[in-house]
Amino acid sequence: MKMGKSIYIGVMTGTSCDAIDVSFITVNQKVNLEFFHSIKIPKKNQTEIKNLIESSEISLSSLGKINKEIGEMYSRAIEKSILLSGVQKKDIKSIALSGQTVWHEINRGKGFSMQLGDPNIVAADLNIPVIDNLRGMHIAIGGQGAPLVPEFHHNIFYKKNKKSLVVNIGGISNFTYIKNKNDFFGSDIGPGNALMDAYCQKNLDRPFDKNGSVASKGIVLQKELKRLMSLKFFDEPFPKSTGKELFNYELIGKTLLSESPKDILATLTEFTATSIHVAVQKNNISPHDVVICGGGVKNKFLVERISELLNISVTTSEDEGFNSQAIESMAFAWFGFRRLNNIQSIVQMSNKISKKALLGTLTSSK
Repeated sequence: MKMGKSIYIGVMTGTSCDAIDVSFITVNQKVNLEFFHSIKIPKKNQTEIKNLIESSEISLSSLGKINKEIGEMYSRAIEKSILLSGVQKKDIKSIALSGQTVWHEINRGKGFSMQLGDPNIVAADLNIPVIDNLRGMHIAIGGQGAPLVPEFHHNIFYKKNKKSLVVNIGGISNFTYIKNKNDFFGSDIGPGNALMDAYCQKNLDRPFDKNGSVASKGIVLQKELKRLMSLKFFDEPFPKSTGKELFNYELIGKTLLSESPKDILATLTEFTATSIHVAVQKNNISPHDVVICGGGVKNKFLVERISELLNISVTTSEDEGFNSQAIESMAFAWFGFRRLNNIQSIVQMSNKISKKALLGTLTSSK
């Protein structure tokens, strides 16, 4: 990497709770990924975070401690990434943290989103300005706090004279519909990898269904799929947001869990694909192309089912020249650039109404 560039770092830990993704970007006429590194979250910490999300209960003392622990994890991951990148600290203008989401509850007028990972630790350890809490102002002025990425998707995936649908599949899935240079719309969709991964981890002693190989051998249990698709969430208006508070292991249910692993995973995979199809239908989206990004691109069977249901060939962000795993941490780096330069971001209230606001809280030891 050439020295002397203004570098902005973005750090992402998603609902999968499996890794800390760190992206280094520069921003000129376009956003360039200069360096990317992903560090596995230790099993002990993964278990702590997942247990907290699934139980939804914790003592104030334990909450404070895990908040500090995640901040320390971020600090170590960023420090290691800086060493590996060869970047000089003086060239790093900011570090933007996603924070580890542990609860996302949106009720009109009383919504909140809770992310852990103390930014003061990162700012003090690295002596670099830190931006976090990007969701707070988003919610305060009437947004859902998630997904945050549609504006970034619009920035990097817009194509002249083309309507594009970008589907990001992490633990939760979301979409961005890019109509033209000035018009885009995004929302959470429903489960991404969350249920499939939870089943594999708890029942098959594996992190995920690699390439969807187990699911591809099973049959979809239509009665169970119908039950899952009957959730009130799918009747709520767009844009909307969700998380593992809803889409977690308990949702799978005893009846479905009594079936064979291949049929369970076939049904859960179809649930994710169907929820994407339904979101496209309900929003009257007619894209020229569909781009899949996030961890879901690794599940070939899921990508095939999405393509078949949408009746359109899909590409991945890799095909578009972007590391699919890096896109969300790149987005946070980009939001850090905007916050540091006092550039407001778009907060969508509906598919036709939006506001602008300066997102993120700045923490600095200087």
